[in-house]
Amino acid sequence: MNRRVAAPKAGKPAANLVVHDLDCAVRFPKPYCGKGTPVGWDIREDHRVSIAGFDGVIVWIGPSDRLSEEVQILPECRFVEGAGLTAIPGFVDAHTHLVYAGDRSGEFEMRIAGKSYLEIMAAGGGIMNTVETVRRIDEEELFEEASERLMEAIEWGATTVEIKSGYGLDLETEIKMLNVVKMLQAEFPIRIVPTFMGAHAIPPEFKKNPDKFVDLICREWIPQVAKYQLAEFNDVFCEKKAFDVEQTRRILMTGLEYGLKPKIHADEITVMGGVDLAVEVGAVSADHLICTERKGINKLAGSGVIPTLLPGTSTYLMEPHHANARAMIEAGLPVAIASDHNPGSCQFLGAGLIQTLAMLQLRMTAGEALIAGTLHAAHALDLGDDTGAIEIGRRMDLALIVADSWKSIGYRAGQNQIHTVIANGIVVMTPDGFELE
Repeated sequence: MNRRVAAPKAGKPAANLVVHDLDCAVRFPKPYCGKGTPVGWDIREDHRVSIAGFDGVIVWIGPSDRLSEEVQILPECRFVEGAGLTAIPGFVDAHTHLVYAGDRSGEFEMRIAGKSYLEIMAAGGGIMNTVETVRRIDEEELFEEASERLMEAIEWGATTVEIKSGYGLDLETEIKMLNVVKMLQAEFPIRIVPTFMGAHAIPPEFKKNPDKFVDLICREWIPQVAKYQLAEFNDVFCEKKAFDVEQTRRILMTGLEYGLKPKIHADEITVMGGVDLAVEVGAVSADHLICTERKGINKLAGSGVIPTLLPGTSTYLMEPHHANARAMIEAGLPVAIASDHNPGSCQFLGAGLIQTLAMLQLRMTAGEALIAGTLHAAHALDLGDDTGAIEIGRRMDLALIVADSWKSIGYRAGQNQIHTVIANGIVVMTPDGFELE
């Protein structure tokens, strides 16, 4: 979309979108800036401010009564009234399996009855249940279902969403899923980040020879995904009954050769070396980490690998314990949180709900949860330089909330307080509904 109508004049920034006279803007005065830099958890509240943007980038933040003096308001500028509202950075959901089809409520009942994740898989449930459904339906139906979920995520304030493949486990269906992600990118103005996860599970036909499946992924699938530029990341489920450390290493290293940045599902069910491998290959993030112990936490410290915790999953699976966020924070790690929305092990989707679970289950403070779900989650997608904070020069991704305090996001569990969503300087949602072209 080309929104540039009038060029800015020299001397002061021009604006074609202004959020005017906010009660409060939530800022991060000591942001984490990447490997080797300190992790800051401070929150600052700026009151009675306006935020001006030009072509999707924040160009000015300051007292509302100085806006007209310090900013060139272009003729086409749109004003969003901020009175009574608080601005936070748009949420970044750095780990989702949003493209899928089918219903697995039966497995939910099995879990309530006491069956474990691995027992459900052994009974024919789990990932393969969804794989069979996704293989059957066409791109358009997948797109329609995923669009509804994405709109729900936006309603909860998400302005960046990562989406994985992984319910195909054959090349045709994996590409179909990634094509659906491309369709979503074309339809929605928020930032959508595609991840190839052909190594999500081992199909039944390869159970006796999983290395042959790894060969297929490395020799045929990854080259095709890279050739058609269908993904930015390559993720592997490094876990018992999935991919061992050596298989995971091979898949991630092959992805690197083809320009796909590595991610890894690690320590969700067992500790088997996934964290060490994440550090070894320079993974952008290591996700889940439910079982990660002190040794693994120390390994992550200073590595640049973003520990992305998924409290919705450990809650949904009724795990007796959750990822040790407090130990990670105390060790200086830039902890991120995400939804892990998927059809089997986590149906939570709204960012506000994940904020609540981060506080209740991971014992994070409101400020820690907010930074983890915005700035640090952006780093988990290698977007930390321009996304996830309200600062001049960053993307104008904002969620405006109706609340006496931003801390009520997690406190008011399940109550959506999002009023307006702005993504890349485009008003995406208001109280009147979505504004999708």
